[in-house]
Amino acid sequence: MNTAIVIPAVKKNVAFTDDLVKKLAGTSLIQRAIDRARRLVPGEHIYVVTDSEEICLICKRNSIQYSYKKKLRLKTQNTVESLGFLFPQLSAQYKELILLSPYVPLLEERDIQKALRKYKSLRDTKFLIPVKREISRAFKTSKRNFHEFLTEDSEPELLIESQAFKIISTSLAQRGFGAGKVKPVTYEISPDLIEIRSYQDWWVCEKLLKRKRIVFRVRGDEQIGMGHIYRALTLAHEITDHEVYFVCDEKSRDAVTRLAGGDYWLEVYNQKEITERVIDLKPDLVINDILKTNRGYILKIRKLGIKVINFEDLGSGACHADLTINELYDKPEIEGKNILWGQKYFFLREEFNEARPNRFKKKVDTILVTFGAADPSDFTRKIFRTISGYCADKKIKIFLVTGGGYSHIKELENEIKSLPKEQAEYIHVTGVMSHIMEQAQIAIAANGRTTYELAHMNIPSIVLSHHEREKMHSFARPERGFVPLGLYKGGDTEAKLFKAFKKMVEDTHYRRTLFDRIKPFRFQKNKDKVLRLIESILDS
Repeated sequence: MNTAIVIPAVKKNVAFTDDLVKKLAGTSLIQRAIDRARRLVPGEHIYVVTDSEEICLICKRNSIQYSYKKKLRLKTQNTVESLGFLFPQLSAQYKELILLSPYVPLLEERDIQKALRKYKSLRDTKFLIPVKREISRAFKTSKRNFHEFLTEDSEPELLIESQAFKIISTSLAQRGFGAGKVKPVTYEISPDLIEIRSYQDWWVCEKLLKRKRIVFRVRGDEQIGMGHIYRALTLAHEITDHEVYFVCDEKSRDAVTRLAGGDYWLEVYNQKEITERVIDLKPDLVINDILKTNRGYILKIRKLGIKVINFEDLGSGACHADLTINELYDKPEIEGKNILWGQKYFFLREEFNEARPNRFKKKVDTILVTFGAADPSDFTRKIFRTISGYCADKKIKIFLVTGGGYSHIKELENEIKSLPKEQAEYIHVTGVMSHIMEQAQIAIAANGRTTYELAHMNIPSIVLSHHEREKMHSFARPERGFVPLGLYKGGDTEAKLFKAFKKMVEDTHYRRTLFDRIKPFRFQKNKDKVLRLIESILDS
């Protein structure tokens, strides 16, 4: 073993009284440092330097070597020099020493391991220091032109030395601190790594150490749309007390990266290895939103003590999860005491929280046509061709909204390019669907999550299903203000749709009836209900 770890634990240099032995999220700082060191090297290669008899006792109970010096005091910015007395006796046995601070409870072993690999890979390296990267503009007190003061954009990157750990060659220590100039190697660590210097740092670290790890496994592509990702994101945005990861397979990479990659840790794996990689993340909870799960996958995860929650799942794994929520199915489709069904568990995306549901208008002047993220059947163009002439005669504006998976953008743009914006407006991928809905009196949409949003916004709607699975979603019914037309059947569907649409536009009493039926539905409180269910599973 060429590497030893030295932990300086001097109570004269504390952030506040007894901070090294006080319990932080159940474990003292010195014990955390010893435990971390043990995960890096065998216990016989760990040395604690202290001025405290209490810390000496902790070392004895951990079978860790220690050096006790009652009058020892560390120099704040030069711990290495303060520990110089220890190096001669260690230099004969070790090539390098890792000085590990006990004041970085969030430091991960992998950072130290990576730093050590870098240290060893570079020839003639004698000293490695971890640094944090910060971007800041230095304030200048000298007089300057006012415009220059306001517009100066120079924000240099600064490397700030961290006291988390250091790696030093024992040969350097043997030569003494007058050995001449040494150029240290740097290893960049996260700028968010907290080094405890105050009670506030302590409080933040304790909060972070108590959080749990939640992994959202999601799918999203042109075939299945983006609803699974949006649902997971809506929940993830509310989970602020825990660590959140997103995991997907390679097929979903682009969609998940675009929607979630900027806000959360994202891991992408091939389908064959994804189960093992999810397990490697050591989550406390896995939330699956992947359309369906299988029994083997769920049982393998649960056997390791990991909690599991599934959404929109009719697969063989649904009844084996801790909880499955199938809010898009009003009636149970499979058996399982752990499965919750129906619209009382549907929750809205954030943008609908402040949206204003529509009031009834006698005249229809705006409609919405939208068929999800992919619209694989290209219903958008088919419906537009069916109603565009009629809408032009009635002076009804058509909003056409497509998602990221729609593959007929150019063709649709060509069809509407000659029309004025007052007649038809095409929007590809929007983050403000609620604002468009605020303007519409009627919608023509797919039979997915959008129907619930339309109900929330008081918009009577004609609904088409892309496939048999979507047809199973039974929320959009006449008694709830919808006109469901089922699966598309060529010209017959267009004829039925036009007839239904014309009646909704021209028969004010009929549309008012649909409006009154749809008006009672509100989904704002459901998200909190689902979050409480998640928290109860996580804490059970």
